[in-house]
Amino acid sequence: MSAKPHPCCDPSSPSPIWTGKSTGRVVSIDGIETYIAKGSKTNTENDITGTPPAGAEGVDQTKRVILHLTEGHSMYFINAQLLADSFASHLNCDVIMPDQFAGKERVPKGSVPNFPEGKQEIPLRTNDDIPPPHFLSESTPERFEAWKKSVEPPVTDPIIARVVKYIHETYGKNVKIGGVGYCFGGRYVIRLMGSGVIDVGVVNHPSFFTMEEVEKLGEGKRLAMFAAETDDILPAEKRRATEDVLTRQGATWMSTVFSGTEHGFSVRGDLGIKEVRIAKEKAFKMGVEWFQDWL
Repeated sequence: MSAKPHPCCDPSSPSPIWTGKSTGRVVSIDGIETYIAKGSKTNTENDITGTPPAGAEGVDQTKRVILHLTEGHSMYFINAQLLADSFASHLNCDVIMPDQFAGKERVPKGSVPNFPEGKQEIPLRTNDDIPPPHFLSESTPERFEAWKKSVEPPVTDPIIARVVKYIHETYGKNVKIGGVGYCFGGRYVIRLMGSGVIDVGVVNHPSFFTMEEVEKLGEGKRLAMFAAETDDILPAEKRRATEDVLTRQGATWMSTVFSGTEHGFSVRGDLGIKEVRIAKEKAFKMGVEWFQDWL
């Protein structure tokens, strides 16, 4: 980890805002604000209001749901919402994206991106354009480390567990849950797989996970990992070590590295750069196919 907060976790860093309007809605699940993107065919006859139904009547017991765990900017970041909408559409299932940071995300709720004057409607950049918009905030390595410690597993695991409980109560005990995680969220997809909550996961430039967590992914666990060529949080050495552990433990896995990309490309990538746009699109499509094949 570099001394300076990584752009993926630093709200003062440039952050391209993708074009699009999110179609999901935010509800409260056991006090946790959660973005829900609906598949084209609902998985339950119950209207999702944020309050778990008393039973599972009317629920198709074989349906699947995707638990979407974000990078440090949380479910309020429009790019994350657009990704959740796309997974829901392509997989024809509901996507549940909680605020796993419980209000402590790196972009404060309600923040608006700062666009240079005259560029409010231009979310992408070209070689001749100005840098992409960014969020106004002060950040230091010390503040980042303090934030990071405040959202470690002892705090975050129970939050996710409450959302998983809601999924089972809403969609039925036999619902198939797949996990997709970006950066910070990637670690928690790995942890959920290791604890037996889910069997199929997709992680994009996952951050801060340990080899001990990866070692819990054995036979029957299926993990796809999409990584950046340049990544000081997931350097090549750690990625290769992760692949070695997955092989040794007998997991089914896939690992793809995209040249010309940096950490965060699949959720904060500048789509005005061809290599980044193609990498982001490929990572998404391959993630969809992974769920279609295994979930």
